[in-house]
Formats: sequence, structure tokens, C-alpha cells
Amino acid sequence: RENLEALPRRLLGSGSPEEDLLGNVTGEFNYHFTFRLEGGGYFQSGVLVAAAERAPGGLPVPLRCRWKRRVADVMVEIPGVTSNMYQISADDVGTDITVEAQPADADDGFFGVASGEIGPFELDSGTRRSLDNALGVGEAKFSVMQCQSEDKRRGSNNGSQELNILVSADSVRVANLPGSGGREVVAEYGSEFPRVILHPLDTTKFTLVMSESKTFQLSAPSRAVRDLVALTIRCFHAKKHISSAAILRQLLPVQQLVPGPGVGGAPLDGGRLDFCIVLERLIKELNRSMMQKELSERMLRNTNLEKHDLQDQLLETIGGFSEVMGDLEGQLTDPSLPPAAQPAASPDRLQEQVKESFSTNQFLQAELQRATDELAQLRSEREARRRDDRPAGGGVLVQEATRLREERSALQTRLMELSNGTFNAEKQEKVDQAHTQELKRLRQDVEQLHNSKEQLRRELQDKGREREELQQNFLYVKSQLDKVQMKQAQSFNGNGSADGSREQQKHQKALDAVGEERSRLSSRLETLLNEFEKEKGYHEQSLERLMKANGKIMEEKDRSSREVQRLSQLYADSVKQLQGVGQGGETDRTMMTTGTLRPEDGGSSDEGQDEVRKLTAELATVEESLVKREQENDSLKSRIRKLAIA
Repeated sequence: RENLEALPRRLLGSGSPEEDLLGNVTGEFNYHFTFRLEGGGYFQSGVLVAAAERAPGGLPVPLRCRWKRRVADVMVEIPGVTSNMYQISADDVGTDITVEAQPADADDGFFGVASGEIGPFELDSGTRRSLDNALGVGEAKFSVMQCQSEDKRRGSNNGSQELNILVSADSVRVANLPGSGGREVVAEYGSEFPRVILHPLDTTKFTLVMSESKTFQLSAPSRAVRDLVALTIRCFHAKKHISSAAILRQLLPVQQLVPGPGVGGAPLDGGRLDFCIVLERLIKELNRSMMQKELSERMLRNTNLEKHDLQDQLLETIGGFSEVMGDLEGQLTDPSLPPAAQPAASPDRLQEQVKESFSTNQFLQAELQRATDELAQLRSEREARRRDDRPAGGGVLVQEATRLREERSALQTRLMELSNGTFNAEKQEKVDQAHTQELKRLRQDVEQLHNSKEQLRRELQDKGREREELQQNFLYVKSQLDKVQMKQAQSFNGNGSADGSREQQKHQKALDAVGEERSRLSSRLETLLNEFEKEKGYHEQSLERLMKANGKIMEEKDRSSREVQRLSQLYADSVKQLQGVGQGGETDRTMMTTGTLRPEDGGSSDEGQDEVRKLTAELATVEESLVKREQENDSLKSRIRKLAIA
């Protein structure tokens, strides 16, 4: 009865949780002793811990404990547990647990016996729900493992066997799994059997006593399953021999409501009592379902609000990007802008141009190789004719030889230009790739700047709203001040000048304080607005610098395209010259028959060396210009990176 009286107080949560989880400590001892419950509540799944310290927060003191279970007014000792920790089980539901602790070593100077008591304990919600379902259905099935003794385990290969426990309202059956060929062991509910004995130390082991001659040592998959098996068997066993109406009549006696003959407190029959219990369970389930429904509706409302906020933000972002895209399209379609000021081409278009330049470069290299082979062949033929022909004189032939040497020099010059053009094309391809990457990075920087601009705009709107709130507060304070002044004037006219002057001074101080607060807030607002304007101007300047750098990159691209066109024109001219050389082969053959060119070989070689030196000098000049351009590109990249970081 005391446990039932304390149960509503615990369910309503009166008292602090920390106090509820600490037991009552009594006794005479010279050390600090605590008795607490761990596990989140007064349920059979918790753990009791008895701890002792030399002083609060000091070194621990080892204890030797005796655990007991209070059933009504009877103390039942729990055997096999002497440590300072105890695992609560299904045996402890509805009872209090007490502990008697004393120091394990008396030589340390600590003495005395400390007693602690805590309880009563009840089932957790999950186990209670499973037990209600089993009792409502009328049967339950559990899978457990049979634990063999040491002798049997040594003589067999398998140390455990899986079994099924079938608990019904009439009996308990233990059987092997289907297909194993094992026999069932059946025990009907009697005065002593079947009986469940829980292991005091191992939270999964228990003993199922079916009869005097048949006992099973079993192990459940978990602690909750073991407690559920024990409680299910005990509830069906108690329901078989003891009616619920008799228990309730003992706990809650029915009194006569209306005195008179034939009218008295009639006991409730079993059917109505079961109906009331089922009805109460259904009401609890209904309340739980209503709470879950309210929680789901609240979550749905929050989700809808978040959805609307996200939609508004998305529409605002789409609007901002639409404005930026419209401005860019206007710049693209505006014919008054110069080519350098227009936006850069797309990266896909630039990649296509780079691929076209690469294919053109490969074609030029093939043509250059073919022209080099033809020139080498012509030279070998001429040398062969020189060795075969005899020397002769003639001024006309000397002039023709001079003309041919000039043509050869021109062809060599064109050949060097084509070689330089191929090298420049490869360089240009690398530069174009670098420019493409820079354009992508610059576009990302522009998008980041736009996002920063939108964020600053939103912050500016927030500050504007704060300013409006401050103005409204100021107007409200001013109206209140006017009312106070009116009251002051009335009080001055009614009560005299002395009281009015004091009231006026007090209100004047309040007015001065409000004015100072207003000045401080106004100065702070102005400072914030100035800072936002400075940041806005800085970001706009950064954007302008990025656009200028983009224009320079486009100029470099146009210059590269013009260089490719010039190389193509040089290639066409060289092809025409080579064709002219092929047509004049017969004239060269007739001129070489006289042999007058032999005396001029020395002079031609000197002139060729001079031309080679000049070409080498020009090549060095071109390489220096290329190095300067690369340095300029590197410096431009570093400036753009600094701007992006800033």
C-alpha cells in the first residue's frame, strides 16, 4: 500500500531527478557513503551502485556489501552478490532494494555499517507494452539458448543448443527448433511449477524449472528478453490460480454507496474487471496516439514554414541572377561598346578555338616537314650536278646563280619563320589553356562578389528595419514624455510649486537619459551605414578591376588569332615559292652545265653564315619577347589572385 501511494508522486515527477535517483542512507560510519541508481529511472533495467570515499571527492574506499529485497515488511536476502553493484531484474519489480555496506579492509581506519534503501521499481514502457500484448493475445514465443554444464560441454562438440519457449495461458512448452527432431517438454501451471529463477550476476542467464526432475539452464538474447520471459510465465501462473478481482478487493475495498436494504457494495466480477483494464489500456494508447499526432502536426507546420522561407529565398536569388544575366545580355547586344569592353566568350567557344588552332598547327608542321624534304632533295640534286658537270665561264650564268642564291636565302628565311611560327603556335596553345582556366576562376570570383553584394543588401535592409524600430521607440518615448509633462503641469497647478519642481527635475533627468541613448544609437547607426557603404565601394572597385583584367585577356586572345592568320599567310607564300622553284628546275639544270658556279661556292658559304647569324639574332630577340610576355602574364595572374583574395 505504501508503494501504491508513492507511485503517483513518482509518475507526476515531484522532486528533482537527482534526488529521486539517490537512495536513503542511514547508519553510523566515518566515511562518505552514497547509494545511487543509474539507468535513467526506477525501472528494472537500471543498476544500483554503492560507493564510499574517504571524503567527498577523495579517494575511494573498497566495500563489502549485502543486498536485500524488501517485500512488504519482509526482508529477503539476495544470494551470490557481494560487490558494490547490483543489476536490477524482474524479481525486483514492486519491491525496495536495501544494501548494508562496510569497509572491506578494517586496517585502513574506516569502520561502521552504512545502509541504503531505494525503490520501489517498475517495468519500463517497452517491456510493459510487450507484456500487455502477450497477456492480451494469450500466448508468447521466445527463442533462447540452452547452456550446458562443464562436464557435458567437454563431452560434446557444441556447448549450447537453441530452444523455443512457448508460453500460453494453460502451460509452458520447451521444444527444439523445427527440423531438429527433438521432443517437447510440457509443464502445466501448478502450485510450485513451472518456476523461473534469474541469475543474480549474469543479466542474460536464468533457470527454468519445469518439474522436480527437469530443469533447463538457459540464456536469453538480451536482458529485456530474459525479464519478459520471467514476467510472462509468472503472470500467466498467477492468473491461473489467483483472480484479479480478489487482488483488487484486498487493495481497494468497495464500500456501500447508498445505505439501505438490498443495496451494498457488490464486488466486481471478472468480466467487468477485465473490461475496465482493457478500456484503461485503450485510453492510454489513444492519449499516446493523440500526442504523436500533435507532434506530427507541429513538425508539419514547422516544415511548411521552412519550405515557404526557402521558396522566398530561391525566388529572390533567381531574381538577382536574372537581373545580372539581363545586364550581361544588354552588354553583349550593345553595338556601341568596343570589342575589348564586351564580355569574354564562353569557355566552350575558347576550347573550340584552341582545338582548331592545334589542328592547324599540326597541318602546318606536316607541310613544313614536306617542304623541308623537297628542299633537301633539290639540294642533293644540285650538288650531284655540280660534281658531274665541268666548270665553264659566263656572266649570264653568274647572274642566274646569284638570283638562285637569293631565292634560296628567301626560302631559308621563310623556313625559319615557319619553324618559329610552329613554336609560337605551341606556346599560344598553352597560353590559351591558361587563359581559359583564368576565365573560369574569374567567373567564380564574380559570382562570389555577387553573393557578397546580395548579403550586404540584406544586411542593409535589416539595419534599415532596426532604424525604423528605433524611430518608433523614440516616438513612443516622446509621447510618454509629453504625457508626463502634462501630468507634471497638472500636479504643479494642484499641489504646489515644490512638488512640481522635484517631479520636473526627475522627468528632466529621464528625458536627458533618453536623449543621450538616442544620440548614441544614431551615431552607431551612422557608423554602420558608413562601413557598409565603404565595403560596397570596395567590392565594386574589385569587380571593375576584374573586368579590366578580363578585357586585357581578350586583347591577348585577339592578338594570338592575328598571329595565327599571319603564319597561315606565310605558309601560303612559301608554298607558292616552292612551286616556282619546281618550275625553274629545267633552267637550273641548263645553267649548271657550264660549271661556272664552282668558283662562287666560297662566297655563297660566307653569305650563308652571315644569314645564319642574322637569323640566330632574330630568333634570340623573339625568344626574349616571349619571355617578357610570359612574365607579364604571371604578374597579371598574381594581381588577379590578390584581387580575388581581397
